[in-house]
Amino acid sequence: MSVPIIAAARSPFAAADGVLARWHPVELAAVVMQATLERAGIDADDIDLVVAGCAEPVGAQGANAAHACTLAAGWPASVPGFVVDAETVSGIAALTVALDALTARRARTAVVVGLNSASMVQPGASALGRIYGRPWGPAVEQRYANGGGLVPPITAADRGATAAGIDRARQDAWGLQSLERRSAPSAALVTVGARPGESVAVQRDVPIDTDVIRSIEVDELTPIFEQDGTTTAAGFAPAADGVAVVVLSTIATTNSLGVLESAALGAGDPTDPLAGFDAVRHAMPPSTDSWHIAEPSASTTLLAVTQLGIDESIVNRHGGTIAVGDAAAAEDLRLVIDGLHASEPGERGTALRCGGGAAGICSWHRT
Repeated sequence: MSVPIIAAARSPFAAADGVLARWHPVELAAVVMQATLERAGIDADDIDLVVAGCAEPVGAQGANAAHACTLAAGWPASVPGFVVDAETVSGIAALTVALDALTARRARTAVVVGLNSASMVQPGASALGRIYGRPWGPAVEQRYANGGGLVPPITAADRGATAAGIDRARQDAWGLQSLERRSAPSAALVTVGARPGESVAVQRDVPIDTDVIRSIEVDELTPIFEQDGTTTAAGFAPAADGVAVVVLSTIATTNSLGVLESAALGAGDPTDPLAGFDAVRHAMPPSTDSWHIAEPSASTTLLAVTQLGIDESIVNRHGGTIAVGDAAAAEDLRLVIDGLHASEPGERGTALRCGGGAAGICSWHRT
């Protein structure tokens, strides 16, 4: 069952410790949620469910951030909400949960939020920091010990690219292309006031209405993860801050922005950069006009393009993740939001994220 998307918007995105660094993620989410709801033309009383995707649900993003966002937005305290943590695919996972709820008629209107404040919640805080013990426990490590052990998703993608013959030059070229192409549809953005980190010379509350594009010194590129690796700063998306919101509703409306046709998740070997994709193939449309693939690294994206036989000419035509940085769950939803706003009526788009033993995919068409 497909579900109308009646509004979709996001904050600008900025690298960690940038112009959004001092925003509490719940407060930034509340601002964007309220602005998106106003675009949808519905009241908060009409919302049946809030689902927040968050890959680091601890600290400032912990304690059921979904309900906290609802309260911060001034919406009724009776609106239920919960957080979905599916690591690298948390945003698409939240979208999938909301779609399932509407399809099963457990809700008529759902707000899906992707939030990430790398400035306030350090990437890896919920696991890699090992504050509360070893993530996954020793049994998982033992399971993969004979194959070289568990490695970060970026390293796995780097090694996978090398095995597939995708060299450093091609990855760097892809990353630089991402920077050159990056342009966000103005209709997708909610202007917010700057709350900069200490290293940014921007006055608080200066209006921020565009993404903050990274600057890369091309002459100084060297591998950044493994000495003989292929991933350089040009092919890597550092952590970023941002919030993205999608409103789904089965209530009859003539003002829908688009239609969410399908969403699905898959899982597999955490050392396989494309793990889980076979499990989500059923969610791919017979044809699509554009692909929007998350770029935690150029190696990840190029592996997907190469190994899955995707037409490179319709992938990330307006730039990608590398240009700004990876805002985790918010980036997942950005793929949908920017894709919708950049499409013409009737066009179809597909969003994909792979990595860390998971895959998430969703397809839509613009109305």
